[in-house]
Amino acid sequence: MRVILLLVIAFLSCVSALAQDERGKVKSAHAGNSLEELNDKQRVLLVVFRSRVIDVSNRERAIIEDVLKADPVPRGRNRWVYTQLARKLNKYAQKYRSITAAEGLADAEYVIYFNVVEYRKILDAVYPYGELFVIVKGSPEQLKPPRIVWRANKVLFVGDAIGDLIKELKAVRGEG
Repeated sequence: MRVILLLVIAFLSCVSALAQDERGKVKSAHAGNSLEELNDKQRVLLVVFRSRVIDVSNRERAIIEDVLKADPVPRGRNRWVYTQLARKLNKYAQKYRSITAAEGLADAEYVIYFNVVEYRKILDAVYPYGELFVIVKGSPEQLKPPRIVWRANKVLFVGDAIGDLIKELKAVRGEG
């Protein structure tokens, strides 16, 4: 009887450990930086603004909702940030021909969103810092909601953030 009880306890602990491991894989894949979903997608919309919503309970959903409601035309200082990002993306697009600019959200297959966190002034020059996200639009036919497939590891200078993204895009797509 004790042997059976010990086997049941051991079995349940193994199942519990496997379930926790599987949850960890799902979590890391969800928040993980996997651009492989973009291999067959070309039309991209660039969006730059300062997010005013802070939702700790479900941060990704709040970010996605902000981006889907946002005006893709940058305002004020954000135009300069947008231009820096667009310049690097255009250079990448011209060289590899693997992305094209979307006219609007309806035309885009995914969105590159730079959330301006702060502007740092160093030696009389202003440097924008923020978070970079890649959001794949949802597919109602396949019951897939919009989701973040890539994010910068930390708050970065705008040039470094887009450089990291382009480097990873090249690696995923096998571009030299």
